[in-house]
Amino acid sequence: MIAKIYRFDPTVDPEPYYKSYEVDVKAEDRMTIMDLFLYISENLDGTLSFFSHSACQHGICGRCAVRCNGRAVLACEKVLEGEDVTIDPVKTPVVKDLVVRN
Repeated sequence: MIAKIYRFDPTVDPEPYYKSYEVDVKAEDRMTIMDLFLYISENLDGTLSFFSHSACQHGICGRCAVRCNGRAVLACEKVLEGEDVTIDPVKTPVVKDLVVRN
């Protein structure tokens, strides 16, 4: 699958942009968006910024909220089904990439 992810560092980038990452994900893998972020960060691009902490994977705090193909979801709960996805921050202002100010 291709994951097209919103990237923006206001201290460096004049404008936001999307970066595409190719990741082998199948529906039977049960990979969440958070798993996708962790995979990209650990294997493809260590500069990706997203919100993750020890309570993630429980859907409690809502801090990992993102837009997946235009729909607001919790990254720790939304299971990917192998289709291409576009991931955006759920709101503004953007601190960096997918991290937003509360």
